[in-house]
Order: sequence, then C-alpha cells, then structure tokens
Amino acid sequence: MKRILIQLSFIVSAFLMISCMSCSKDSGEGNGGELIVEPKPEMNLLDLFYSLVDEQSETGTRSKVFVVAHRANTFEGVRNNVPDNSIPAIDLAVKHGADMVELDVRTTADGVFVMAHDATIDHFTNGTGNVVDMTYEEICQYDMQKNGVVYKDAEGNTVKVPTLAQALAACKDRIYVNIDTKDINARLLVDAVKEAGMQDQVMIYTGDRSFAESCQKVDINVAVHPYIYSADDIDYFRNTGMTGAVLFQYGNTCIYGDSPTNPGMGRQVRAKGALSYTNLLNEYDTAMLNGDYGYVRQFVDSESDFVQTDYCEKVIEYLELVDLR
Repeated sequence: MKRILIQLSFIVSAFLMISCMSCSKDSGEGNGGELIVEPKPEMNLLDLFYSLVDEQSETGTRSKVFVVAHRANTFEGVRNNVPDNSIPAIDLAVKHGADMVELDVRTTADGVFVMAHDATIDHFTNGTGNVVDMTYEEICQYDMQKNGVVYKDAEGNTVKVPTLAQALAACKDRIYVNIDTKDINARLLVDAVKEAGMQDQVMIYTGDRSFAESCQKVDINVAVHPYIYSADDIDYFRNTGMTGAVLFQYGNTCIYGDSPTNPGMGRQVRAKGALSYTNLLNEYDTAMLNGDYGYVRQFVDSESDFVQTDYCEKVIEYLELVDLR
C-alpha cells in the first residue's frame, strides 16, 4: 500500500512538474544565459528514489536522467567566475534547470558548517588559512573568488562564504541538494539539515560506510548517498537495514574512455533495485565545449540515472535531444 501511495504521489508530482515547466518555458527565452525553468521539488527525495526504482522495475530502463550541478557550477557560472559553493552559483543552477546541486561542507573552528571543498580558503577566497583553524567570523573577513578573480554581482557587491544554513535556505523548495561531507559529525549534520526544514530535499554523500550508517541511526528517513566500487557493494547496505541508501555513486572510469572498466555499471545497479550516479567532470565535460559529446553518450549508454557536471546547461541540451529530460 505504501509503495502504491508513493507511486500515485509520483504521478501527481510529475504532472505538476510538467505543468510548471510548460508555463515557465512559455515565458522563458531559452539558453545562453537566459531563463530556462525554475524546478520545484514536489516530492520527498527518498520517496522519489523509491518511485524511480519501482518505475524502472516495470519498464527495465529510465525515462529521465537527473542533472546535478557540481559545487553548484554551471556553464554560465564558470564562464563568469562565479565561485563554487556560493549563493550566486546556486541561483544559476536553479535558473538553468539543474535537478540538484552538489555542495561541499566543512566545519570551522567554532563549529559552524560552511560551504568549502578545499581544506583551506586559499583558492575560493582572497584570504588564506585552514577552514578548521578559523572561526566563521575570521573567514568572513574575505571575499569569495574563482580563478583568482574576486566575484562581484551586477551591483558590484562581493559575496562571503555561506554557511550550510544559508545555502540550504537558498535551495529550499527550489532544488534538491547532495551534501558532500568533509570530516563532519553525522548527528550534527543531520540535525542541521532538519533544523533547516530540508530533510525532504537533501541526500548526504559519503565514501565511508560507517558515516552513512551513523546518519541513518540519527534518522532512518534521511537519504544517504554512498560510494560503491561494484553493484555487489549494495548488499552491505541492504543487509544492515539502511533504507535511506537507494542512490549509489561509482567511479567515472567505469564507463568513460577507450577502455572503460565496467560500462554496464548502471544496468548492474538497476538489477539490484537501486539507482546510480557518477561524475562527468574535467576532460569528460570540457570536451562538450569543443562540440565533442562522446563522453555524454557513454554516460547515456551506461543507463545510469544521475550525472554530475560543471556544465549542466550543455548536458541538459544533449539529454533533451535523446529524449531523457
């Protein structure tokens, strides 16, 4: 009965999403920096995952590929030196129709969760220092930058490193979130997500099985997104009762290049009754900027479900051509 209700909810949500997208596209102006569509997450993320698993068990394939903006990056954002993990980057990911943003979180010396991929602030701000050794107030002395260029908005204002709470507020009811954890306390992180009212829109990525298990112990309904090396690794999460582990990430060398190590990874994960996720980054997505979509085709051929990229507009354009959006 629960699964049937989830399925009905998914159908209703899909109808609402299509209606929303239709209205937005009628008033939008297409690509190239113009408004495309602002997605509205209509469904609990974990329920969405289970609905997709049910759908795929019936059809044997997927009807849509979900696009994740890596560190909230977009083609427009990279081109204009919009900093990674910043509020302006999140806004651009929403603007360009990404389904999800991936955000990196670290803890400051005074226990504040902040958006930071690197252990130091040296590259993403005009300051220096280790995140873990600085208070949030100290970090806020500096402005965010990308490629050595301090970011300024249209009014000439600079931006500061956002807290997790600020980033989640920017995402709430607009876009799903994948939190990439960096030496974080599981209980405090889950509590912070719940305090932000974002438990229905967030999943937590980790390569550490024990961390995933700790998150599930805090709240069995939190979506965790573990890294796996083979589809058989999924059995561990099933056997330990981690019902929040439905979507699994694997290494991109499995499916890309002249000699991929496991081009059928997506199909193998589906056979386990789960969903799959991998990156399309660095040489794999920059190839698109020169008109080479070979790696995107390899991703599509793998039959995986979620793709993470710095250029979501470009990937979305291709997926629309092959009827996977």
